[in-house]
Amino acid sequence: MPNKPARKTQTLELTAPEKLNELHILDHFDSGEPSITDYLHKQARKAQAAKQAVVYVSCEKGTLNVVAYYTLSSGSVARSSVPKSLQRNTPSVHPVTLLGRMGVTLVAQGQGFSIDLLQDAIERAILASETVGSSAIIVHPLNDRLASLYSKYAGFKPCPELSPITMILPLR
Repeated sequence: MPNKPARKTQTLELTAPEKLNELHILDHFDSGEPSITDYLHKQARKAQAAKQAVVYVSCEKGTLNVVAYYTLSSGSVARSSVPKSLQRNTPSVHPVTLLGRMGVTLVAQGQGFSIDLLQDAIERAILASETVGSSAIIVHPLNDRLASLYSKYAGFKPCPELSPITMILPLR
């Protein structure tokens, strides 16, 4: 049986994440996951304009072609829905930062860009928590592989008190 040729990955250099604007080109973005791709193409700009989320994008260096993105928004969860370790001497509602959609286009996958995006998102959430209170970051991974990424590279822990798929990273 002949061996399949190895998939060549093109090494890309990306720009630092920045807030999505009207100049960014979204047409070529395809993460391989329809919900992630469709969100960027159809909803990201609308959600940002409505102040429902802020979308951060990274482009292929020297272009405005979006290769990776993530979203951040604020929210709250009931005190009883966070791990016991976060409940002591706290209000009945916890302000949180939601790490929403995050995706990397197929041609850039496997090069560590998801980890870079995750690090940038956490740094922004920590900085924002100095201005607008937030006690944790929550994320709802699409699958076990992503849950493993959040756990391994950022220390997110399962938070079954919220839902079976939710993970939490305390900011204190």
